[in-house]
Amino acid sequence: MSGSELPPQVQHQISMLQQLQQKLEIIIAQRNQSEIQLKETEQALSELEKIEQGNDVYKMVGTLLIKAKPEKIKEELKDRKETLELRVKTLQRQEERSKKQLEEMRAKVQETLQQRDLSPAG
Repeated sequence: MSGSELPPQVQHQISMLQQLQQKLEIIIAQRNQSEIQLKETEQALSELEKIEQGNDVYKMVGTLLIKAKPEKIKEELKDRKETLELRVKTLQRQEERSKKQLEEMRAKVQETLQQRDLSPAG
């Protein structure tokens, strides 16, 4: 075995480490997107509260704007807000778990490399 060749066990651990990193990046992107949607929903609810009684409200459906009752829109937005808040909390928990797994795998790879008298690349 040459000095630059890593044992299969280490290669497998590094591959798992890379997969965990990619999974974490996806979760973070999903959480960021959900947080943006939540802020937009909260802003829409806030604007809806400012509308005077009897004023028209329009809802975007595809490429159309359709007249709707403010109370109905408010309920839809509140439901969406609850769903998004739950999604953000779920993604935060997944992110925490993934970070922990990633750190554990990093430690395992470093330990394996040290046991084999190899220095970690990077």
